[in-house]
Amino acid sequence: MKSAFYFYANPFHPRSSVAARALQEALCRKGADIYADPDLAAQGIGRAADVHALPEDVRAVIAFGGDGTLLRIAADAALQDVPMLGVHTGTVGFLMAGDAEKPEETAALLMAGEYRYDFCPLLETEFENKRYLALNDISITRGEHPGVVEVSVWADEELVYSSHGDGMLLSTPLGSTAYCLAAGGPIVRPDTLCLILTPLCARELLQRSVVLPLDTVITLRAHGRTRRRLQLAIDGQTLLPVTEEAKIQIHPAKERLRLISAPGRPFFSTLRKKQAIWNQQEEQE
Repeated sequence: MKSAFYFYANPFHPRSSVAARALQEALCRKGADIYADPDLAAQGIGRAADVHALPEDVRAVIAFGGDGTLLRIAADAALQDVPMLGVHTGTVGFLMAGDAEKPEETAALLMAGEYRYDFCPLLETEFENKRYLALNDISITRGEHPGVVEVSVWADEELVYSSHGDGMLLSTPLGSTAYCLAAGGPIVRPDTLCLILTPLCARELLQRSVVLPLDTVITLRAHGRTRRRLQLAIDGQTLLPVTEEAKIQIHPAKERLRLISAPGRPFFSTLRKKQAIWNQQEEQE
């Protein structure tokens, strides 16, 4: 049986289709088959297939773009237990281990199957009888409403605190360098098995992030009398309207994402390099 790979790209990043085409050519020269999302397939890259029902011979999902691109399909890869590689063609790309400028090297790595996995925990919540998975974080915020929202947080039925502000964020270790970091939360190495609670713009002066064991069941409850429309965000990609008095229970999912990591890519050195790139981009702007 031939090796097959599934390509998914951000259609708004022009470099994504260029990188996908280059990797397709490199893989096909080695005898691989390529499936792709409909946008890429329409450009002659791979055969169209549905990411929600991947063909059985797919060995890995390849996402071309930035971190948001990878987050959009991480749950699909995890649910089908298919490894995933991000190829960076976007702006941040902290989760992206593949180099768009080195298609031959990436193709050799994929065909050999000698890559290292990071087994990344996911968060799970249920809303209106539908199950949602998050790789980075889940938050409940005031959304478009200008007022303060009160959110109470329980950890295994023990009250942690009630926060008055923009809302509450629950992050995985992998997500600690995303929204969590921007909100003043701690940086956590991805192999640390924990959850991170971070109040968003809290009015309480001494309210800070709380780190909890990974198997903790978290309950978030928004309070209010007017039943304003708030927002539940799954990885910042899926936005769901909720009202005050909403009760959201979150716990680690049984699935984990097998995220392919590049050799010789230590966490803290990668963090320093990315920070230098971000600072340079800000200076150019």
